[in-house]
Amino acid sequence: MKLIINFICLSFLIVLLGCELVEKQVPQNSVDAAKAITTPAGARAAMNGVYDNVQSGNYLGLRYTLFPDFHGATNLRHTGTFPSFAQIANRTILVDNVEVSNMWQVIYVGINRANQIIDQAPKVTDPAFTDKDKLVAEAKFFRALHYFNLLRYWGGVPIILTPTNEVDVVTLQVPRNSPEEVYQQVISDLSDANIALLPTLVGNRVSQAAAYALRARVRLYRREWDQAISDATLAGTGRVLTTNFINLFEARSTNEVIWFVAFSDQDQNSFAFFLLPSANGGRNEMRPTTTLQGLYATNDTRRILTTSTGPSLKYYRPATGDDFTLVFRLAEMLLIRAESLVERNTGTDLDDAVVLINQIRNRAGIGNYTGTIDQTSLRNEVFNQRRLELALEGHFFFDVVRTGRAATTFTNWVDSQALFPIPFREMNANPKLVQNPGY
Repeated sequence: MKLIINFICLSFLIVLLGCELVEKQVPQNSVDAAKAITTPAGARAAMNGVYDNVQSGNYLGLRYTLFPDFHGATNLRHTGTFPSFAQIANRTILVDNVEVSNMWQVIYVGINRANQIIDQAPKVTDPAFTDKDKLVAEAKFFRALHYFNLLRYWGGVPIILTPTNEVDVVTLQVPRNSPEEVYQQVISDLSDANIALLPTLVGNRVSQAAAYALRARVRLYRREWDQAISDATLAGTGRVLTTNFINLFEARSTNEVIWFVAFSDQDQNSFAFFLLPSANGGRNEMRPTTTLQGLYATNDTRRILTTSTGPSLKYYRPATGDDFTLVFRLAEMLLIRAESLVERNTGTDLDDAVVLINQIRNRAGIGNYTGTIDQTSLRNEVFNQRRLELALEGHFFFDVVRTGRAATTFTNWVDSQALFPIPFREMNANPKLVQNPGY
């Protein structure tokens, strides 16, 4: 009996000590950047983590890319069962919407990963680390991308420029910055000096062209027409439109594509799974609207069919999940130039805009623009071509809002719906945050 009692006591002591030891462990999914990024290999591995972040299904791997066409059920309608998706489709988003919360969180995780490289890589003294400056410039591109993407959905957000090793705190009791301050941070990270350090390579790694493309998009939103034209021109230098529009999504990487997020059958996304009906291997959570389909001419090669299961849907590989996210491509740069010319409207700007618009139209097989060449008519033409050309690529809702068309596009529109709510999780954890109006 004494042996049994001693054994029980010893076992109980081991359990207590074990619990204490476990409690004192540093979380293994939280690695101190100062210890991890001490070699060129460590810095490059950290950059792989930056790229991995944008593949998330809560970011460019699904939600952030599709929600601009899904919000308000304009280009995509809700055909599934997720209540959190229904809120977005119906424009009745609650502050505890898990989709909104997860998007916010994954973007700040991406910012933190970029901050770690920006902070730690310059401290690596290995003379073999010859691409150190390029790696830092690459991280600054991603930080700019993340902050611009936050800005589009939430307006002014907390700017965090120093890394943290906290596992589950991404806003760190930091108050919101103004939209203008966020814009200035984005432009700072996309300075000419940083862009010059990037490679000129084409592919899924960030290049100078990708940085110019992002800056052109930012300048468009800021209505800085001269700079938007210049940056979009630089981004498109040496590129031509793919002859066959469908080939963009079949081949997934062509000369027209400036930067894409790649996936494979070993590293999948859920685009096709969410878009296709169950008979075709999907869950039928969202489908193209008949409204969108009706906007295309019957001979338009870009036509997205509500019953499509092939490349006209842009994402159609549910089994392998390896459809790419085309983040920047030449067609968008041509349309940025065209819109900026129409808005600037000096000298031959309107005629020059028509030339660019016709490149887009002729590739689609619908012939030259034959409407009136005046600012209002061309403004509408550019907007329509952006909707048709860039459908399901992450633009429509933002285009509607920034061009002042929300009240005529959405039923019962309220201006506060132009922004998503700051997630309840963040508001609850950070009393310095102020909620967006209307939530």
